[in-house]
Amino acid sequence: MIQKTNNEKKIDLCIILSHFPQGGAERQTLYLIQGLLLKEYKVTLILYDANEVFYDEINQLPINIIKKNGRKKNKFLKYIENIFFIRNEIKRQKYDIIHTLLFHNGLWVRIAAWGIYKNRIVYSVRNSVEDYPKVYLFFEKVFIRYSFIVTNSKKSLNQFSKIFKTKYQNRLTNIYNGFEIERFTSQKQVFHNDQIIIGTVGRQTLQKNQIQILRVINIIKNTYKIRFSLIGDKTQNESKRISDYIALNNLSEYVQVLDAQKEIERYYKKFQIFILSSFYEGCPNVLFEAMLSKCLCIISSGANSDNFIKDGVNGLVYDGSDNNLEEKLVEAIKLIQEGKASDMINDGYRNASENFSIERMVNAYEDLYYKILN
Repeated sequence: MIQKTNNEKKIDLCIILSHFPQGGAERQTLYLIQGLLLKEYKVTLILYDANEVFYDEINQLPINIIKKNGRKKNKFLKYIENIFFIRNEIKRQKYDIIHTLLFHNGLWVRIAAWGIYKNRIVYSVRNSVEDYPKVYLFFEKVFIRYSFIVTNSKKSLNQFSKIFKTKYQNRLTNIYNGFEIERFTSQKQVFHNDQIIIGTVGRQTLQKNQIQILRVINIIKNTYKIRFSLIGDKTQNESKRISDYIALNNLSEYVQVLDAQKEIERYYKKFQIFILSSFYEGCPNVLFEAMLSKCLCIISSGANSDNFIKDGVNGLVYDGSDNNLEEKLVEAIKLIQEGKASDMINDGYRNASENFSIERMVNAYEDLYYKILN
């Protein structure tokens, strides 16, 4: 990490998002701000369409928060309104670094900051390039000329490297997510019966593919004594399909569906098996939270972008099919029933706790900020 003298000016950082809902990007933003405040950074958070703030902790931090609620119903007019709002705010106060996350924010912020913050914009990407519209690549080839991209998986970093070839490699950085280790490492609940508690956490979207877990639960429910909890934003595009499937197959006795939970660590504590069934992920928060909570983790190969889980070593990996998920879930159940899961669970915990701390992430971002300014 770069060492700074006592006389060196602390960075004045502006983070810009549309709003602050429950989600991985927002959770990581909260962690980043908390870590930078410990280093005496001055932080401003601009929410240009602030119709939701899920993480109440952000309002308790000693930062400047600027909010605007969207008024325009027409999408095009709303985009124009947002761009001018962002531009006016970042012109009013001269910041050292502008930092934004997610594609839609990266688009509007970098348009708004054009010419004002050249070479002082950091854009953090959450998922792979395939997650975005094709026109995205055109904009990236323009924006990379005066901004810096941070990925949170080597898979995504390699995708961007191919897009820009050799010309802008020095503007690409990979920084893995960081996690509140102590928050998720409390003593797990003691189970006194033979029921196996299975869980997943994530927005109810097509990407998360939670319907696949339900299909497998439906197959094995009469063979093993199980209970499955699905926790995540119920306002998303897969919510109705999930609830309809549960009703159609009479799964309410075996399945619990909950909206997003603020104290999510209470639920991880109850899970013995955690499943991440997404078609793709970058550096998935929920996977590391589950490993820190000492759950036996099962992940799809698509979500296992950087081989965070090594099959049979620190968890189980399935090929994305229903049949293979069923095989891996049955294997996990038997490992727990026979008392043979502890080595895998402990290896996962060590990997998460030693390599994915908030401090490690914050230090990496601080190094990047000073590299840019220098």
